[in-house]
Amino acid sequence: MTTDVFKAEAIDVTEDVGFDADRTLDEYSETVQGLLNKFVERGGAPARRAKDFLNGTWLSHPLHPALTDVPIGAWCTGAMLDVVGSSRAADAAYTVGVLGAVPAALAGAADWSETAGETRRTGLLHAVLNSVGLGLMVGSLLARRGRRRGLGVVLSMLGLSCTSVSAWLGGRMVYALGTAVSRTAFEPTVGDFTVVARADSLPSGQLVKGEVDVDGARVPLVLFKQGATITAISATCTHAGGPLADGKLVDTDCVECPWHGSRFSLVDGSVKQGPAFIREPAFEVRIRNGNVEVRRRHL
Repeated sequence: MTTDVFKAEAIDVTEDVGFDADRTLDEYSETVQGLLNKFVERGGAPARRAKDFLNGTWLSHPLHPALTDVPIGAWCTGAMLDVVGSSRAADAAYTVGVLGAVPAALAGAADWSETAGETRRTGLLHAVLNSVGLGLMVGSLLARRGRRRGLGVVLSMLGLSCTSVSAWLGGRMVYALGTAVSRTAFEPTVGDFTVVARADSLPSGQLVKGEVDVDGARVPLVLFKQGATITAISATCTHAGGPLADGKLVDTDCVECPWHGSRFSLVDGSVKQGPAFIREPAFEVRIRNGNVEVRRRHL
């Protein structure tokens, strides 16, 4: 009996410790993300435009992976120059990498602010490792300038190691978790005009759900009738797969995604506001025998 009580008390203590322990990685990432998004929200329209720029909306491509080539390339170059004894050139390369890491980090934070679940947790680890790597590189530069070159080389190699592991995590986020991958990339192509709705069933000035069948696969659409004109784009947000047909009409001819606020033109599918950076597939529309028919528009 005494032994049983002792075991029960031991279990209770363990559970208490677990309950009172530091927050999980998921909780940390959620908290940091909330603070980041609140900062953007309080910044108003200028902060929103800056975030769109960092997301790569203007580029039709995520900006972060393009910018990461600068610090990674510069630091790898610096390491090779250290090996061959080109000290001044190596120091210059590391300096370029440190300077290039700042905009790369900002772009990465802009992308990460819209993630969730495993992607968000992995992204936080990615950011922490990059921050440690950057700190080691800054320390390396300071040691080199203080004529402690041996220490500087060790710190830069440690920094490059952290950055390499972080780069692996970044690759996992894209190729295994699907971050920054267009959610419409694998939608079947509607190559021939296909009936999607009756023309007289579409109310004017409202977003209407529609879908067409392509070899057994359903392709969701957003239909919009304005006067005698009917337009159609894909109903799957290219950013994270949000249901655009459940979004809201803004600026008379744009739809806003209900998940992250991306905005797309209902006329041609172009991105009007991020975080999305890939346009929506748009469709040609015609009316035959009272039916609305659509087919994929090729740009």
